Amino acid sequence: MKSSIRTERKKEIISGFYELCKRDGLENVSIAKIGKHLEMPPSLIMHYFSNKRLLVLGLIDYILHQYQLIYKPIILKSEKNSKLDPVQLVNRLFSREWNLLFDDGVFFSCYAFTFRDKVIKEEYKKLHIKLRHTLKTLLDKDEALVIKDTEILAEKIFAVIEGAYYFLSLIDDPKEYERKLNMYKSQVFDLIHADTEVVN
Repeated sequence: MKSSIRTERKKEIISGFYELCKRDGLENVSIAKIGKHLEMPPSLIMHYFSNKRLLVLGLIDYILHQYQLIYKPIILKSEKNSKLDPVQLVNRLFSREWNLLFDDGVFFSCYAFTFRDKVIKEEYKKLHIKLRHTLKTLLDKDEALVIKDTEILAEKIFAVIEGAYYFLSLIDDPKEYERKLNMYKSQVFDLIHADTEVVN
C-alpha cells in the first residue's frame, strides 16, 4: 500500500513539474514553485526528489511513457492482424501527436542536461534505445514481411524521424511544413521497402 502511494505521489509531482516546465521553462522552475503549484509543502517534494536533477530524471521516464503511447494503436492492430500496415506506421511515427504527448520545448530543455550530466545522458540514451526496440518489435511481428535486419531498419527510421522533428520544429509556414513532412515520410517508406521483401 505504501509503495502504491509513493508511486502515485511521485507521478503527481513529476506531472506538476512538467506542467510548470511547459508554462515557464525548465530553467525557471524550482521545488518551491512546484510546491505552490501542487499546493504541497516543498519539504514533501524533497522527500521524493531531493534536488532538481532527480526531477529531470523523473521527467525523462515520463517522456518515455508518453512517447510509447504513439505506438499503442499499431500494437493493438498488430495483435488482431499479423500484417503491419506501413501507411499507419509511418503516419503514427510522423504524427503531430508526439507534440501533444510531450512538449518539444521541455524535451529539448531536458536534453541540454545530457551535455553536463553523465547520468542524465545515459537515461536519455536508454529512452531512445527503448523507442527503437519498440519499433523493432513491431516490425518483427509482421509475418507478411521478411525483414533483413529489423534492428538496423529501426535505427535508420529513427535517424530520419529525429532529424525531421528537429528541423520541422523550426518551420512556421504550414505549406513548407507539409512539404517537408511528406518528404520525410517518403524516405521512411523507401527504407521499409528497401530493407524488406513482401512474402506472397
